[in-house]
Amino acid sequence: MNLAVIAALALTELTGSPLIDPLFALAIVAVLLYGAAGVGRQALDMLMDRELPAQERAHIRELALAHPAAQDVHDLRTRRAGGDVFIELHLELAGDLPLERAHAIAHEVEERVRRAFPDADILVHQEPAGLEDERLDHKIAAVEP
Repeated sequence: MNLAVIAALALTELTGSPLIDPLFALAIVAVLLYGAAGVGRQALDMLMDRELPAQERAHIRELALAHPAAQDVHDLRTRRAGGDVFIELHLELAGDLPLERAHAIAHEVEERVRRAFPDADILVHQEPAGLEDERLDHKIAAVEP
C-alpha cells in the first residue's frame, strides 16, 4: 500500500492529472475492505459456533471408517467455538460385540481423530449397526454452508 501511495504521488506529479491520486486511493480502500471482510467472516464463524468445513468433516468420517470394525458413521456433529473444536459422532459396530470390545474400538477411533485434530474435544458414541433411531444427519446437512 505504501508503494501504491508513492506511485500515485509520482504519477500525479509526472502527468499532472488530478484523477490518479483518487483512483489509487479507491483501489487501496478496496483492498482494505476485502481484507477486513475476510477477518470479519472468520470472527463471525468462530462466534457463531459454525460446523467445520465440509472437507474436514469428510476427513473425520474417513478416519472413523478406516477402522476395520467400523460399519458406518452417522450424526457427525462438529463445531468451532472460539479456539475450541468439538467433534461428536455415532459409530456403528456389529451388534454382537462385547461391551469392552466396542469401547476399545471407540477409543481407537477417537485416537485416530485426535491425531488429526489434536486440540479437539471428541466424543464417539457406539451403536449397533442397523439400529433404526432418529438421525440428525439431515438436520446437520441443512445448516452446512
